Amino acid sequence: MIKLSLAAARVNVGLKQEEAAKMIGVTAKTLRNYEKGITAIPAHKLKRAAKVYGVPQDVIRLPVVDDGEYDEDEKNLQHTTV
Repeated sequence: MIKLSLAAARVNVGLKQEEAAKMIGVTAKTLRNYEKGITAIPAHKLKRAAKVYGVPQDVIRLPVVDDGEYDEDEKNLQHTTV
């Protein structure tokens, strides 16, 4: 299955960030942060974005958000010995 980035899904329907943000119910800055992976997009906003963009949620590829923390799996890998 082909996946689209959040930004590509928006561009494919011809929306600018400001327009899409208003339709999703966030500021343009917040949408920009979602698209760049600075902020994780909440599930209810992803659902709204998918509806606005006319694509199923599972088609949208979300960026990895680097919050400075390790995922639990990564922590476990670091603490195991071989």
